[in-house]
Amino acid sequence: MPDIPKKGELNKEFGLYVERPFHVVSALASHRYLDLIGNNMVIKTPNGFPSQVWYFDQASKTIKSEEQKHRSWDIQSEGRSTNVQIWNTNSQWF
Repeated sequence: MPDIPKKGELNKEFGLYVERPFHVVSALASHRYLDLIGNNMVIKTPNGFPSQVWYFDQASKTIKSEEQKHRSWDIQSEGRSTNVQIWNTNSQWF
């Protein structure tokens, strides 16, 4: 069994570095960032706020918000929606 990646190391299964902050940048010409308004994810102009910073949490295997560290990416209605939001981390896959 391979070693569990530690902070700063690559999790090869998910292709993300553990607890390394990153931005999600739109491929549109404006190169806007994924941001939060309340619990909902939106695309906005880069502004340097922690609401635009994300990181991969190895323990829960989720992507978490730097601003709201106890919350992870979630698809509303248990995956039966097109609305992406952050929600309390529960590590369940639907």
